[in-house]
Parts: sequence; structure tokens; C-alpha cells
Amino acid sequence: MKFKIFSIVAVVVLPFLALTANASLILGTGTGALIGGDLTDPENDGNPGSYENYNATFRASVESGFNYHEGAFNVFDNLLTGGNGKWCCDAGTVWVEADFGSDRYVLDMFTLSSANDAAYRDSDKWSILGSNDGINYTAIYSYDKSGVSIWDQRHQVVQFSNGDDYTANAAFSIFRYQSYSVVNNGTQHQIGEIEFFGTKVPEPSTLAIFALGVIGLASRRFKQ
Repeated sequence: MKFKIFSIVAVVVLPFLALTANASLILGTGTGALIGGDLTDPENDGNPGSYENYNATFRASVESGFNYHEGAFNVFDNLLTGGNGKWCCDAGTVWVEADFGSDRYVLDMFTLSSANDAAYRDSDKWSILGSNDGINYTAIYSYDKSGVSIWDQRHQVVQFSNGDDYTANAAFSIFRYQSYSVVNNGTQHQIGEIEFFGTKVPEPSTLAIFALGVIGLASRRFKQ
């Protein structure tokens, strides 16, 4: 099911949880190094300049939108290019997230990609957060190395995997990338692309109905 994408800005004050780890795998550089087919666009048919054909609702703390002014939603456009193929340039605490509505996923893997220009705009303190209500967020993975980026090249794609770089068991309907600072205390933040991959789990209501069915079946067998 396709969701309409709204540029709604939600402000949530969150504590930073330092669950630091190291990058698992460098996939290469450029658009061709992206895995593709992630949760936000499994069909790889999203319009890089608009809100068409994406499987999530996108929100951001600043610069909500695609294309113009290097907007935040460019991180989901399946492209690694300069200009409007990236998100730039506010610093401080900034975030962008994908909301999958009633669908919940365990985050199996994600990729982050550097943008095209100055390395001092790379984040050196960031988290991937999960939520089911858009209010309460849990840190799935956090990186905190002052002055050190995860990337050593421009347009570089780095993969992080559940079980190798972090441990995730809980399922979430919202995944957020949140940056807290950039290299050398710079004043501008940038990132090229974000991909989320996960395993869908049944909705809580479905699980409850299933559990009641099992209990009912066991009860009938006991009475016999």
C-alpha cells in the first residue's frame, strides 16, 4: 500500500543513548553502491523530485521536502548526487524519519551514505531511533566519535547489520536518523542517502486474535 507523504514537522526532545559501535561494511561509492529496494521504496520507483511512489510518510525537523534547497527527504530518493541529491545544511540536532503507518518492522539492516562536498559537514554523533507513536523513541544504534566520520570518501555507502553492529529485537513503525553534531564542531550538516531494511511482524491486534484462538482451541481440547 502506498502512503501519501506529508511534510509535517514534529519536535520531540529525546535523550541521547550512547550505544556506540563500528561500521560493518563499506559497500562502495556512488548510486550504484546503494542496495536498493529498501522499506521506503521496495519497487525502486519513487520520484526523486516529488512525493510520488513511496511506501512511507516522511517527516523532518527542518527542510522538509524533496529536491528544492537540498531538502531532508532527498535522503530517500535512491540517488547519490550533488545539489538536490542530498540533505544539507543545518547543524545542531536535526532529524529525518520514515513512518510506515500500521506496519511494524525489526530493523535488520540500514545504510548511510556521505554527501558530495566538505567532509567537515559529516555527522560525528548520530543515532538511528525507532518509535511506534512518534513521541517515544528508542535508540537502535548510536555513533559517538568526536571529530571522526564513518566515511572516508564522498558518496560512500556504509552498511550496518543487526547481529553484527547492533542488537535489535523490538519492532517499530517509525525509523529516524538523528544527528547531534558534525565533525570539528562545524555549522552545517549533510548526508547523502539512508536505506532501511527490516522484517515485518504482525500487528499487535493480529497477535491478540491469534492468541485468543489458540487459547480457545486448547480449552475445547481440555473439555473433551
